[in-house]
Amino acid sequence: MDRARPAYRGHEVSRPQSPPRPWPPPGSMEGKALKLGCASAQAFGAATVVNAISSGFGAALGLSLYTRARVAVYEGRGRIKVRILNDPGESTGLAEAAVTRTLRRFKLPLEGLDVEVETSSNIPVARGLKSSSVAANAIVLAVVAALGEELDDLEVVNIGCDAALDAGVTVTGAFDDACASYFGNVVVTENLSRRLEKVISLDPGLKAVLLIPGSKSYTGKLN
Repeated sequence: MDRARPAYRGHEVSRPQSPPRPWPPPGSMEGKALKLGCASAQAFGAATVVNAISSGFGAALGLSLYTRARVAVYEGRGRIKVRILNDPGESTGLAEAAVTRTLRRFKLPLEGLDVEVETSSNIPVARGLKSSSVAANAIVLAVVAALGEELDDLEVVNIGCDAALDAGVTVTGAFDDACASYFGNVVVTENLSRRLEKVISLDPGLKAVLLIPGSKSYTGKLN
């Protein structure tokens, strides 16, 4: 069982002065370049209430499953290095797109920088529990914090949705899923124009019973 997440804030951000050991991992860019900033962030899972693919209107609810992202930014040569600890065989395209989109928001070219991303999660990938939206939220939050910047909540969500579209892991941008992950509770959205219509508070005592499919099914590959 997984507890439905009642808190309005479905994310957490940490800006340590230096990353905790053993971060960065062996073979990283640490020690090879000047570190400009580092941070970690956590975003929480979600589940569909109303799928937005057919009509553009969607609803989703937050769960206490999570993805944690750690980001370090260095002076460098325009590289993005990604480690997905819980599923190393997964594509790193979404993480790379999230970094690129966030840098672009602050008018920072990737050239001249190296960015290292590490994610860990207890959300099974491609099983309907919004692993892509959650990862995008966590990575965008961590990059923003590592740069020493701040963004409005919905701007963070929108950057993650744009990154998901860039990476081809979503059909609509999954604004409903991203909002449920970021804000928690139940959200109702209009995905095509990315409007957050309503947030409905959940009873903190509610629990969600999840049946996890045995095989992966990628939303971006749906016909």
